[in-house]
Amino acid sequence: MRLKNIALTLLLFTSVSPSLSARSLPIPVSATSVSADRLPDTKVRLGKVTVTKDVVYSTIPGYRPLLLDLYTPAGKGRRPLIVYIHGGSWTNGSKRSTANFQDFPGVLAALAGQGYTVASVDYRLSSEAKFPAAVQDIKAAIRYLRANANRYGIDRSRVAVWGASAGAHLAAMTAFTGDEASLEPVDRSNPDQSDSVQALVGWYGTYELPGMFRYAMSAPPVTGVPMSPEEASEITGPLNFFGCTMDGCPPEIFVKGSPISFVDKHDPPTLLIHGTSDTRIPSEQSVELYNALKASGVKTDLLLIDRASHDWLGNNQKATASASRKAVAVTFDWLRKVFSEGGK
Repeated sequence: MRLKNIALTLLLFTSVSPSLSARSLPIPVSATSVSADRLPDTKVRLGKVTVTKDVVYSTIPGYRPLLLDLYTPAGKGRRPLIVYIHGGSWTNGSKRSTANFQDFPGVLAALAGQGYTVASVDYRLSSEAKFPAAVQDIKAAIRYLRANANRYGIDRSRVAVWGASAGAHLAAMTAFTGDEASLEPVDRSNPDQSDSVQALVGWYGTYELPGMFRYAMSAPPVTGVPMSPEEASEITGPLNFFGCTMDGCPPEIFVKGSPISFVDKHDPPTLLIHGTSDTRIPSEQSVELYNALKASGVKTDLLLIDRASHDWLGNNQKATASASRKAVAVTFDWLRKVFSEGGK
């Protein structure tokens, strides 16, 4: 599917505009992708926010313990919970780095400082377990956090998931399948808790698998030219995660693994942000989900950032930084309005 009218769809996002305070956040952005760990200690302070590293939220026999980092602002009371889910083609990635943000923990701490408990989660990757394992892990994390709401100052009735790239796919799957029996977490330690959420933010995500796989396979590598590790992971990671091979996929996976398959009128308010020049995941993925949600009567906003590619890459560092900061500012403001008194 191609955009029918790029001039009209560059900015479908109309109900929220970034505030001056959000735009002025000190957000350093690198010219290249960043993977450095900016949280060297077990427990650190970032401004008025306490960051607790590597909280074990799930232990599944035969797998590594699943961890999350928790960002809690000063003060008492119950706050909305924001669960961040990293990308990496379902194959790699870290809860402490995203795209070209030089200090992504600083970004999450800035969000927590606005009055949220923020959790950034790890999950089982494609080399460890196939779909729907990662979705089940995110649901387990939400249940763990709700079970410990008193300890972490969480308002159980106000939970959002926010993801980038593969993380946006997992966030959407989680948001659209709340308490779905077929996706029950393997870890049953908090069976009395819900994994439903009240808001979704997706950055440059995959939401409709058939179109995504057609796009990914439409430009095969040049004969005799080896693929880079990044190029290889973009193909083999998703194939492995969804149980596919170069010859095809299980027939049911396109329905079961596509968030758009689960869209209905009960879905939570959603914000989708995508770059119009994304060469990894085309912006049509967000446009198609936006249209499906709107048709179902779900409160949905779509921002297409002109000339930005995947990870908010622009044609130079200044353009990359501008797109990155815009995405953060709009996300922060949208969450504030959704979770404010009467914000829905």
